[in-house]
Amino acid sequence: MLLTISTTYQPATDLGYLLHKNPAHVQSFTLSFGQAHIFYPEASNERCTAALLLDIDSLHLVRGRDRSIALEQYVNDRPYVASSFLSVAISEVLGTALNGRCTSRP
Repeated sequence: MLLTISTTYQPATDLGYLLHKNPAHVQSFTLSFGQAHIFYPEASNERCTAALLLDIDSLHLVRGRDRSIALEQYVNDRPYVASSFLSVAISEVLGTALNGRCTSRP
């Protein structure tokens, strides 16, 4: 899954301050269902885009379950929990930004 946020407000690189993530670095986070990566494919004074990429480890999710019910691992509920995975990733990766405080640029 990929979530992008863009701005053209100048200086656009202030998006990095709002999200508390440095546009010059790719950052990775380990989550219970896989990896989350945040990066900036475009970062200039005119336009800045932040991208949150989720790499969901579906094999780990299946193997982590209780194996007492044989058919349960073949039922695919992933389309219904995609928004939950994205919500958890936003909360974990961008939690500081959700608080709404920026001490370096108040």
